[in-house]
Amino acid sequence: MRRNLTVVACALAAAAAAQTKDPAAWGGSHAGQPVPEFVHGDECLFCHRNDIGPGWQKNPHGLTLRQREDAPELTALLKNEPQLASLDQETTHTLGAVRHIRFLKQAGYGKLDISNVRADLEPDRRVARWEHAGDPRWERDKFAHQCAGCHATGVDARTQTYSAIGLDCYTCHGVVNLEHTSDTSLIFLSKKRRSDALAIESTCAQCHLRGGRSRSTGLPYPNNFVAGDNLFKDYEVDWKRADDPSLNPGDRHVWINVRDVALNGSDTTCLSCHRLHANSTDRHRRVLTGAICQQCHNASGPKKAVKSYAVHSALCEY
Repeated sequence: MRRNLTVVACALAAAAAAQTKDPAAWGGSHAGQPVPEFVHGDECLFCHRNDIGPGWQKNPHGLTLRQREDAPELTALLKNEPQLASLDQETTHTLGAVRHIRFLKQAGYGKLDISNVRADLEPDRRVARWEHAGDPRWERDKFAHQCAGCHATGVDARTQTYSAIGLDCYTCHGVVNLEHTSDTSLIFLSKKRRSDALAIESTCAQCHLRGGRSRSTGLPYPNNFVAGDNLFKDYEVDWKRADDPSLNPGDRHVWINVRDVALNGSDTTCLSCHRLHANSTDRHRRVLTGAICQQCHNASGPKKAVKSYAVHSALCEY
């Protein structure tokens, strides 16, 4: 009887393995190639100024990296701290918007130096504490080596320079066919081109699946990923992290969802619940019955209630 159970267990394991997909087996990759020419977001807004424009000014993807003049509420934090007067004078950009704020200065075309100073904010936007405020200094190349891939657009891994600050339309829509004005199926992630779960999940995972590395560069972000590509041809991850109980629920939710799509053939993608342009997650609040929902939400009680947890990142230094 014991032998028969062993045989059955082995058969089930073999069947499960057979169902697991090779995440690198489909699609193409631009790793190591030059950054392609792409349409800048300002050009997109010429037509989308009324439907996308107003909301994008408040969207976290567009605000992740801002010029100083576009973030007066953040640079005002420096003015209130006398020991950071020199940092205030040199700061040209800010990184972050909600809980953790970093300050940067232009260091050449497509390059930024990042300060070691960090402001941690309370929910009411007051500074909870300053990190390294007593010894401010600029750190060369750290932004390029750690941050650029998820906070800038069109990053050239060879020179580690970026083409635009923040996440432009190109980050999610890729290279846009100019004929899409008469046929919207020509643009990735349009309503007529949103059925490829693998490509969609790769596009979101290029930034949100934190903890992987590019095989070709060793950097903690993809090498010239273009939306529609297969991220996992170059971006290497340890899928066991999805089962790590020490990972906070938010990151674990991402890991499990991406693994379900990339390895197990699920068609539930980030866009199934999240409306990016509207900066809304109202769709998923209507359901909250599946196991994936209960990674962050409680099984009972108000639907808007979420489990309390803290997010820490060695890469992002908070």
